[in-house]
Amino acid sequence: MLFTPKLALSIAVSFCVLVGARTDVAASLAATCEGSVVTSETFIGKDKNVKMETFSCSGTNKRSVNVNLDARQTTPTNVCEISCATNCFLPAGGGPNPFDCQVITDALLFDSENVGAIFTIALGNTVALTYNSCETFFVNQDLGPLAYCRTDWATVVNSVAFNCQATQNAHGGDCIAADQRWFIQVQQS
Repeated sequence: MLFTPKLALSIAVSFCVLVGARTDVAASLAATCEGSVVTSETFIGKDKNVKMETFSCSGTNKRSVNVNLDARQTTPTNVCEISCATNCFLPAGGGPNPFDCQVITDALLFDSENVGAIFTIALGNTVALTYNSCETFFVNQDLGPLAYCRTDWATVVNSVAFNCQATQNAHGGDCIAADQRWFIQVQQS
């Protein structure tokens, strides 16, 4: 399935509508993935104070992407250093504390140096990081697994957290890859 700008807008609007009413990342995932379940949970960073969860679709994907077993077992596509377009969620109010997001950024940078620079995210999976008021997640919308750099994710979190605040009439935001295979969202937890 080709992700067109119209489809991306539809997905983004679904997320924006849902973000205002959500209480956790699992509720937000319902917009793109039926039956999302936590497949792993751990804590990352130097102080092990940032919660990392991986979610997987156990039901039918609402995007109706049919992928066979061979496609799911392919080598991950490296999307490090691929730019994404930042969008702030309007209107103002309810955004994360950017200094809580900075703790997530620091944890990503620490793990980049001590665990590995690149992480893999399977087809249809989402990785979520949470610390106090800040939550960010990386969503794989591609037709196969992706590999992404922790340092790039840290840069996006830092940028969105400090530039999509009430002073910019916003409350968090996202960064969507130009080809729409993935996006990163930063919001209040």
